[in-house]
Amino acid sequence: MKTVVIGIHGLRNKPPADLLTKWWIKSIVEGFRVINLPVPRFSFKLAYWAQYMHPLPQDSAVTDRDDARYLWEPYVEGTYFGPRAPNTLKKSLRNDIHRQLLQLIAGEAGFMNVEALSNRIVHRMFVELDTYYHGNLRDASGKQRPARELIRNELQQLLHTYRHRNICLLAHSMGTIIAYDVLLHCARSLPVHTFITFGSPLGFPVIRNHIQQELGLANSDKVTLPTPDTIRHRWLNFSDLDDVTCLDYNLRNHYQANKRGIRPYDRIVYNDYEYNGTPNPHKAYGYLRTLDITQALNTFLVLENSGIAQRIGWLFKPPPV
Repeated sequence: MKTVVIGIHGLRNKPPADLLTKWWIKSIVEGFRVINLPVPRFSFKLAYWAQYMHPLPQDSAVTDRDDARYLWEPYVEGTYFGPRAPNTLKKSLRNDIHRQLLQLIAGEAGFMNVEALSNRIVHRMFVELDTYYHGNLRDASGKQRPARELIRNELQQLLHTYRHRNICLLAHSMGTIIAYDVLLHCARSLPVHTFITFGSPLGFPVIRNHIQQELGLANSDKVTLPTPDTIRHRWLNFSDLDDVTCLDYNLRNHYQANKRGIRPYDRIVYNDYEYNGTPNPHKAYGYLRTLDITQALNTFLVLENSGIAQRIGWLFKPPPV
C-alpha cells in the first residue's frame, strides 16, 4: 500500500509553507544519513496553519529583530548528536514551571492566569492555545471564523485526501494538541497507521483538564483520556528532558488504550538543535533527525509498507534496521 508522511507544525510564526515543508524534509533526510541508513523515497505533506495566527510569515531578508517576520531559528544541520552535559539547574527550573502550571485553570472563558507564566515558550503556547479554543481568525477570504475550525480543517483535509494510503502523522508541540483534537473529533473514519508526537504538551494538567471538560469526564488527575480509535498501529511520543513543553512526558500514564489496544509509547531523546551557539531542545528540526524518530520512520516506510519486489529481495539481503 502507498504511504504518505503528514506533518503538522507547532506554535509561533513560521517561514512560508513551501520553505517550512522543505526544512522538515531535510531534517528527516538528515536523520537517515547521520546513522548511514539509505534514505527511502517518501511523500511528505505539511498541515500548515501559521498563516491564520500570523498573516505575515517569517522572512530571512528581515534584519529587524522586533519585526514579527524576523526568522529566529532557520534549519541548520546538526553538528553534535549528544548527549548534552547534565544541567544542575534543570530540576529546580522544571519544578518552578510545574508550580506555575498547576496554578492555571482551564475555564470556559479561556486559560486563566496566563500572564503569570515566566517561561517564554510555555507562555506563548498558552496564548495561542487560548486563541485556538476560544478565538476567531480570518480565513483566506477575510471572513471571521472560529479559529479551531480553521486550523483543524488544514489537517482534516490532508487526512481525507490521503485516506487511501497508509499515513504516518508527525505532530510537533501545539500541533500535537491539534492533531489529537482532529483524530478524536473530526477524523474518526480516516485511519492513521502511525501517530508520532514530539515536543508534546499533551501531558500538561491544564490541557488534560480542558480535554476532560470537553468530553464530560470527571475533573481528576486519576482520569485517563481516550486514545483516538483512528490510530491503527502505534502512537509514539518523543521528548527531550530539557524541553519545557514536555514537563509531563509520560503520556502513557494519562491516555488509555483504544479499541485496538493502542496507547502512547514514550521515549526520551536528545534534541541537538542549535543556532548561533544557542540550543533549543524544543525545535522540530532537531527532533526530526533523532535516532528514534528516524528508526520509527524507517519501520513505517521500509519495513512495514514495502512492495512485494522489495520483500523478495530481502530474502537474499535483509533490510537495514
